[in-house]
Amino acid sequence: MDEEETLKYRYSFLLFFIAFLLQTTVLNHFGIFGMSPNLILCLVVIFSFLFEGYHGIIYGLLFGLFVDICFAQIIGIASIGLFSIALICSELKRYLYKESVVSIVIVSLVSTTVYGLMYWGIYRMLGNGFDFLYVAEKEAILLGYHAVVTLIIYHFVSKSFKHRSDRYMYRGNLQEARSLYRS
Repeated sequence: MDEEETLKYRYSFLLFFIAFLLQTTVLNHFGIFGMSPNLILCLVVIFSFLFEGYHGIIYGLLFGLFVDICFAQIIGIASIGLFSIALICSELKRYLYKESVVSIVIVSLVSTTVYGLMYWGIYRMLGNGFDFLYVAEKEAILLGYHAVVTLIIYHFVSKSFKHRSDRYMYRGNLQEARSLYRS
């Protein structure tokens, strides 16, 4: 792994850590209709869909486990869910245009739905959990909430991580950009 890739992993770890802290402290007090966004899920979506590498998979597993250890009745469900979402997002990037806001919204909506249903299903199989209609009502709120939060994070992260081979994200010499585009 080169120095630039190591820096990206450190930067993404910092973002996941900040999201974990915000998720577990501040956002619990500020919610819409009693719901707060899952920032870690939003970051897993962004990092798994936009970037090469395993940022979303590694940090989704790690921070999902941290959230479960700190707050869940059953340990491992969030990690399994986030891992599955990272795999789904990694596959979706083969079929959707990564720099499109519409694609980001689609991936966010699919990921939120799959994560919520998976989380509910595993809890339900283990004898815990809520009625499906209650979960579906909350999921409808989260769909919009996660789409907005994911777009905000996307805007911030896409400006911070520059893609060397992406002519749309390049912010340097015009001649250099043209030569990268031609190669």
